[in-house]
Amino acid sequence: MQQHTAAADAASPSPPSAATALALTLGIVVLIGGFLAVGSALKLEPLYAAFLLLWFWTSVDGTRFNALPATVIGAFGGLANSYLLQSGTHGGNSALAVLALLLMVFALFMLIAQRLPILFNPSYMLFLTVLNAPLIQQGESFAKVMAATAFGIVWFGASAWLAQQVIARRQGSALTPAA
Repeated sequence: MQQHTAAADAASPSPPSAATALALTLGIVVLIGGFLAVGSALKLEPLYAAFLLLWFWTSVDGTRFNALPATVIGAFGGLANSYLLQSGTHGGNSALAVLALLLMVFALFMLIAQRLPILFNPSYMLFLTVLNAPLIQQGESFAKVMAATAFGIVWFGASAWLAQQVIARRQGSALTPAA
């Protein structure tokens, strides 16, 4: 159960007005619609992994640009680990499958020990968990997942940066991407 203090309540921002929330919602719908349209036109599929990364970066990392490198590196690390497992199990290479499983255990250790967090972090584990679902492991093209995720990073990262620049300009100050 969360305890609330006066200092914590004063530090947390107040919720946006209904009009601001509506404007943000419509902007996000347009942003996602554009992503789906351009991604489809570029024949990028599946796009779900880009949304997975977007959710993690916005919800867990608070859309902080200084958190984006570890989020991206961790995501691609988890993706690569999942690809190793798929390659081993579907290619009949039991040694590769065992290597992938040992790497999963090692990644878990590194996460718990908080070592090399640029790679072994919650983003790694999220992608590892989702991409190792049996349905995905059955026949997903990890090269396509990687391409769609990279496109999502560029699309959503650039969009968030532009949005921050517009907000900063309206507030009369310039924000840097590290903010």
